[in-house]
Order: sequence, then C-alpha cells, then structure tokens
Amino acid sequence: MMKEKFKKLGILFVAVAVVITVVLSFQKTKQEEKKETTLQIPAIFKTKPTATYSIKAVVGETSAVNKIVTDPIYNQMTITSVDSKNTAICQIVSYLVGNKRYVLVVPTGKGTTTIRVTGKYNKKTYGYDIKTQVTNPNNVKVGVDLSSYQGKIEADVLKKAGTNFAIVRAGHGYSTEKNFSHFIKECQKDKIDLGLYWYLSSKDNKTLITDQEVLDQANAFVKLLKENKLTSESLQYPIYLDLESDTLYGNVPEVIKIAYVESLAREFFDVLAKAGYKNVGIYANKSYYETYLSNAYFASIKHKWYARYGYVGTKPTITLNNQTFTPDMWQIGDNFKIQGISKERIDLNYYYLK
Repeated sequence: MMKEKFKKLGILFVAVAVVITVVLSFQKTKQEEKKETTLQIPAIFKTKPTATYSIKAVVGETSAVNKIVTDPIYNQMTITSVDSKNTAICQIVSYLVGNKRYVLVVPTGKGTTTIRVTGKYNKKTYGYDIKTQVTNPNNVKVGVDLSSYQGKIEADVLKKAGTNFAIVRAGHGYSTEKNFSHFIKECQKDKIDLGLYWYLSSKDNKTLITDQEVLDQANAFVKLLKENKLTSESLQYPIYLDLESDTLYGNVPEVIKIAYVESLAREFFDVLAKAGYKNVGIYANKSYYETYLSNAYFASIKHKWYARYGYVGTKPTITLNNQTFTPDMWQIGDNFKIQGISKERIDLNYYYLK
C-alpha cells in the first residue's frame, strides 16, 4: 500500500516538474520574442519628435510612403493621422488593407510642400515629415467628380485648390442630380472644364433593368442637358456612363452577361448621339471592366474612366478583349481633402492627355 502511494507521489512530482519546465521554457521564449521584435529607436527620435525625408514627385504618379520612409519603426507603427500642408500641391491618403494601413502620396500641382504621417509604436508617438517637390512635365490634368454627396461646393474653392476639371453627375437611375445646375453654373463661372456622367440603374435599384428604363434615363439625361443649355461643344470632357450597378447584370446567364450590358450601353449612347452628344465614354472599376465590359465593343470605346484605388505608380492598365489599354482618366480614390472645404471628402482623378 505504502509502495503504491510513493509510486503515485513520484509520478505526481515528475508531472509537476514537467509542467514547471514547460512554463519556464514558454516564458523564456516569449521574452526572447519580445526582445527580438522590439526595434531599436532611431537616433533622430532621441532629439526631435519627427524624422524628415525629401522626395521629388510628378503629377500623374502616386508613391507609397513605406517605400520612401526607410526607418523600420514606420512599418511597425499604427498610423493615426496623415496630412498635407498644401493639398493644391500634394494630397496624401491612407487605405486599410486587412489590418494594415497603407499611405499614398498623390501629387496634384507644381510646387513644394510637406506631408506628415503620424503613428504609434510601443505607446510612443512618431512623426515623419516628407518634403515633396512636385513637377508636371507631362501636363497631366487633375480633376474631381461631383454629386450631391459633396453638398453645394463652390467652384472658386476648387479653382484655388488647383482643380482643372470637374465631372458632374447628371443623374442616377430615375433621379436627376439635385445640385446639377449649381455645379454647372459654378464651374462655368470659374472656368473649370466640364464633363458629365450618368449612373445607370433600374427604377427600384434592385431588379434587373429593362430596355425601357434605359431609354427613359437616356431621354431624361438629354432633357436635362437641353434645360441647362449644354451642347456637346460646351463640354471639354466626355459624357461617361457609369456601369457599376448590379441591376445591369442581375440574373442574366453568365454566357450572355457581357452582350446584355453591351446592348444597354448601345441603347443609351444611341439616344445621346441622336441628340448631338457623341463624345462618350464608360466608367467602372477593375473588376467590372474585366468581368462585364471586356468584349470588342467596350474595348473600342475611346474614353475609359478607370476607378483603381490604392494603385501605386502611373497610368494603370486594363485588359479588354485580349488587348491592354491605358485609360485616359484614372479615378485615384474617394477620400481626399480640398483646401477650404472643412467636411466634405472628394473623389480625385488624373486625366492623361493623348
């Protein structure tokens, strides 16, 4: 009996020893991991609150801050704010991809300014000032697209911010843009070049769009243009058809989806052409272009407005009908600030002259 007790106690002691060894080993491993992942603080932060970098940039080409800032702290810190001292020269915008935030430098006008990225690492705040010298050797135009989402923005504010053009939404589905006339008059008054777009969608914005609904919207668009005395000659930029509504695709079988959307676009553009508006284009993001707008008809349309957020570089391309195209207009993003406008965020575009 005693032997059995001692035997059990021996087993218990061995088990406890194993547990203690495992715990100590785990703690040691965690301490080593912590030691390995804690970065050495750069010398610059021991004397100043910010580190400074200098770059040269050109309008029409974006840059990633994590390729500019070489300090390893930057890639580990949690970004808390981004800012530009002069958005007429350079914008800065951040994107969340998964749980990682990326920051892009977006040049908008000639000159020199400073952009700042601030973040936290190990409960301390770090700042990075990037002195940015911007040129525009290729005469790339910078513009915005406007709708009621931005409220009644005054064009003189856009002009002072270096805006070259505005693409104004004329309508969406069966609704015309409530601020359309205001935007048109403002842009004409301050000599901001104009283009237009229409968001094509079914009447209830749920069910598959019909041919009649397409014709109704195209005719409503023409009526709006006539009411505002807008001729084809008075528009410096194309009229774009926004083809991102899911009501254009709905339950159409996959094998005929592209052909179906083509028929809708043709109907819409035919109405415009008969009214004298032939300078047209299409708008979509990468997924819609390459999934639904990839046939010979859409490839043949001269003006392509391409929404590609977070892209680093210049002139992003798309592949349609086994051909590679560089769209003439690139919508960079939808979260930009304009100097003089406190609340509204705005979409920003580059237009590449042929």
